[in-house]
Amino acid sequence: MSTNYSLLFYLKKPKNYVCGPKPIYMRITVAGEPKEVSTGRECDPVRWNAKANRAKGTKEDIRGLNAYLDTMERKVADAHLQLVKDGAEITAETLKLKYLGKDVQRRYLMETFTEHNRKMEALLGKGFKPNTLKGYNTSVAHLTSYLEKCHGETDIDIQRIDHAFITGYEFFLRSDMGCSAVSAAKYMKHLRKIINQCLAHRWIAENPFAFYKTNAKPREKEFLTPDELDRIAQKEFSITR
Repeated sequence: MSTNYSLLFYLKKPKNYVCGPKPIYMRITVAGEPKEVSTGRECDPVRWNAKANRAKGTKEDIRGLNAYLDTMERKVADAHLQLVKDGAEITAETLKLKYLGKDVQRRYLMETFTEHNRKMEALLGKGFKPNTLKGYNTSVAHLTSYLEKCHGETDIDIQRIDHAFITGYEFFLRSDMGCSAVSAAKYMKHLRKIINQCLAHRWIAENPFAFYKTNAKPREKEFLTPDELDRIAQKEFSITR
């Protein structure tokens, strides 16, 4: 994942423009993705140096304009540095929002996983069975143990989850939790489901499972509910056995 960015100030041609000053825009680009921010300032094209990204001249109004653009550039650099320190995903959008003070709400893995399980519990008997919920609750317990032992944390920002985190968790399941290949595959499938939900909500931009492969196939055991067992017991069969 790239952490570098480029910044450009330029004059943007308004709709139905004929002549006169043009608004100055700032373009932030990360990994080829651009995002624009209006500077709220304008400049006459004849006084603009496109190569220097600044207005030409030494008059007080020009110096003031260039100083303002310098300040904007420094604030973007500060926003970028903060994202790096936070270990956050750096995209043109996240950098733009950080600069504007409109950070995307941070989402955490265990918080999201627990929320998923609460919703599943509310739908027991309506598409989900107790044994399925039990498996997902076990996944939460295993992930919590992994975070505490291997990362020294109780939760983690989903934007920090990468390929190393995924493969490290699978190894932890096999080595520390004593899971078979099939059981580990089941818990990895649970985690993948949560990650896919995060991708769908655009909480993360890259899929940490993109290069993850396993040969084991998870087997979800579904047990009959007491009501289902009772209905079988009460069933009258026409064929003598």
